[in-house]
Amino acid sequence: MGAVADRELFAQLMGESERRVYAFLASKVRDQTTASDIAQEAFFLAYRRFDSYDRSRPFLPWVMTIAYNCLVDYWRKAAREGGDLPDEQLLAAPEQDRDDVWKQQEIVEAMTRISPEDSALLTMFYAEECSLATIGGRLGVAEGTAKVRLFRARAALKKQVEALHERGAA
Repeated sequence: MGAVADRELFAQLMGESERRVYAFLASKVRDQTTASDIAQEAFFLAYRRFDSYDRSRPFLPWVMTIAYNCLVDYWRKAAREGGDLPDEQLLAAPEQDRDDVWKQQEIVEAMTRISPEDSALLTMFYAEECSLATIGGRLGVAEGTAKVRLFRARAALKKQVEALHERGAA
């Protein structure tokens, strides 16, 4: 395919997936500007890597994986810099929302401490709502193998959440 055709195809695919990618990111960071910045970075990286995209496979899962990786990079950077949610926003949130935000931040922190493979697997299953068959197809493994890997990824995440609780209680 020529460069012009590639650009046109990418623009079409991006247009079809842009809302879902943004919605996914916005649900994770709860800030429109940050979600937009991460989405922009994800689509920029997708454009740069478009030659590696396998056109026989759906575009959305491919670009969602890139967006998720950009999100993880954002979380890691935010964790190094002391968090991504200013205290004023926490204090302005109702009690239940504050608890939800803290739980979400706890899971985010734990997700950065597990392997990227486990993190991606959990994202595919919970955030992207992929079936085990779809996940197995993406990973090139049987559905049963994907199920076992998901079980192990959940266990790794649980272990990290418990470790964070222990540190917080100490």
